Amino acid sequence: MGGSSSKTAGEGDEKENSPGLLGRLNAIPRAQAITEGNRRRRTSVKLPPKAVRSSPSDWPFIESCLSKLLLFGKMTFGDERRIAAEMYERSVVAGEILIKEGDTGLGASELYMVKSGEFEVLERRQGINMRVNRKARGDCFGEVSLMYSCPRSATVAATTPAVVWVLERQIFRQFVQEAKESEASQVELFLNSVPLLKSLSREEKLMLVDALEEQVFPAGTRIITQGEAGNQFYIVKEGEAVVYQSTPQGVKTVNRLFKADFFGERALLTQEPRAASVEATTQLRCLVLARDRFVDILGPLYSLMQREKSPAVVTQRLMRLQTKGTPAHLPAEVLVKRKKRVRGGAETWEVVRARGHLDEVQELRASAPQSEKQGPQVVLTEGAILGGGAFSRVSIVAEETSGRQYAMKRMRKSAVVQCPEHVFCEQTITRNTAHPFCIRQYASFQDKLHLYFLFDLMPGGDLMDVLVAEARVIKRRIAQGTWKRACFAPKVKMLKGMDEQLARFYIGSIVLALEYLHDNSIVYRDLKPENVFIDSQGFVKLGDFGFAKILESSKRTYTFCGTPGYVAPENVLAHGYNTSVDWWGLGVLLYVLLTGRQPFSSPKTDDPMVVMRRIVDDNWHVKYPPYLSAPAKDLISRLLERKPTRRLGMLNGRATDIKRHKWFDGLDWDALEARKMEPPRLPKDDSAKRLRELTDNEKKQKREPKETAEELQECEMVFADF
Repeated sequence: MGGSSSKTAGEGDEKENSPGLLGRLNAIPRAQAITEGNRRRRTSVKLPPKAVRSSPSDWPFIESCLSKLLLFGKMTFGDERRIAAEMYERSVVAGEILIKEGDTGLGASELYMVKSGEFEVLERRQGINMRVNRKARGDCFGEVSLMYSCPRSATVAATTPAVVWVLERQIFRQFVQEAKESEASQVELFLNSVPLLKSLSREEKLMLVDALEEQVFPAGTRIITQGEAGNQFYIVKEGEAVVYQSTPQGVKTVNRLFKADFFGERALLTQEPRAASVEATTQLRCLVLARDRFVDILGPLYSLMQREKSPAVVTQRLMRLQTKGTPAHLPAEVLVKRKKRVRGGAETWEVVRARGHLDEVQELRASAPQSEKQGPQVVLTEGAILGGGAFSRVSIVAEETSGRQYAMKRMRKSAVVQCPEHVFCEQTITRNTAHPFCIRQYASFQDKLHLYFLFDLMPGGDLMDVLVAEARVIKRRIAQGTWKRACFAPKVKMLKGMDEQLARFYIGSIVLALEYLHDNSIVYRDLKPENVFIDSQGFVKLGDFGFAKILESSKRTYTFCGTPGYVAPENVLAHGYNTSVDWWGLGVLLYVLLTGRQPFSSPKTDDPMVVMRRIVDDNWHVKYPPYLSAPAKDLISRLLERKPTRRLGMLNGRATDIKRHKWFDGLDWDALEARKMEPPRLPKDDSAKRLRELTDNEKKQKREPKETAEELQECEMVFADF
């Protein structure tokens, strides 16, 4: 239930004598999010000195090898050719280490393909480098590095003189994005030429672009037949076709169709008989859209044609997350008092002076004494740790005058300076969101070394803490093997997550939070149990908006970020995505809460590439344990729909379709959103063990590295407007 190195909880088919299922749940590392970022904005790649581009004679071989990889499986010939042309050669002498296990440097962003020579793959096990594989001509390694920055999982060394072709991550993602945007623009142009679709907005047409499915018809195939009722609309992508009509005088040709032509468009509006027949004269490749798919996504075409396009419809009804009111955020001086370790293990108090802005929180402003130069002065005393991530630490702080407690998130500037866009997005979004199930920011400030956020205090831990506390091992009889009937089969141990009634309360709250964010053009992108926090009453709030992003109307984003096991197919394949990834994440989250394991990690694997191959593979099906109710399985399966335009939450009803699902029968959505519903579970000391471990680990950690003067200057420049 975690990141790339996490171990999944027990499987549904564990035998009677399998020990420690619940213990394994408690041992699961908390999911680590990943991002394609962690560096400057993309710039053009310069070849290393004396490096040589791949030659045209090598391209067919390179393309055939790339096509076997996950990220290239659905790529067109032209796109593969462009990428093959960008790869360059690197010579490796015998004995040279090309990749070192644990490396996170520049080499961790490259894919290698062997042109000549041989390599051995070594993994360090119990202090010894063990050979686990060999690589020869045509073999590739480092595919995961094309998606995101992560330490290399093995060492690769040349056993003979060798040559490899190298592909840089930024080149790959740049070409994939350009290809997808170009393809979408071309199809949009096709749609613009259809008079019947003239009334659709650009955003609606782009939704249809995603819904169109490609079909190939051999020469001589009759695609539609005169007189038959039709329900599909076609756009010619490649090839030729002939249109003919049968009349009392005989058959006559009335038209010929070529690339960008369309036919059958009235099927989107009515079920009237086809006026003519269409037959492929060459192999014909078409983009096809069925009427029921059109209605699912946009509603009846007749209604769309009749509507009035008021300015309120054309213009986004969202605030664009622009601050309202004057002044919006008051400059302030913040003093942070925290304990500091000194030599000998002793602790002393230190005071850190920071500058920043307070939100419109009257009690915080009113309690702050005024300073003539800096405005209000707020004193915060740092207490116990609440959590932490790769670049951050979250702790309880108390405001000195009022005594009110908050959660303070602290980030080392030098650790996040390579991806500042995530920090500024989190600042903007949490500063302006106002929803009962979304975390709120009350202040942001910085000192010489750190950035700080002041958030709602959520003392009840997170959903992972609740899941660990609620999960249990159960026994069920399952018909399998020689046991045809379950009533005679031996009982099988399996892990069960929280009760569906409890999960319904939490998932319903998250649906409302995502609905609010999506209505405000925000995609969250990192939904998982660790990012859903529990307040003192037992309600939840969606937190950690580090990967959230504001999307412009009709736009897609291409950055790979999220947590392995939770990312959607369109995210993995770099095809561009929008809010669709959040509804996929909701499906994964629901499965995790109910079963205690991830849907794509069974059979058990610790390899993120295996998990992501399963995510994008249409033929790989999620297995459901027998104790799940039929509505729960149906909801999960409809959220884990690999094609975004078919996914629940992305249809015409958007979030309303989810709220009306049978699994939510009986849930009072208005009472839930108004927080008038009694939470089914009161906060307990679920996170105590985790927090003790965090505290112990923090004490064992070495001191933070000292930044150079140049690094400090860079940080000051990048975060000057924070």
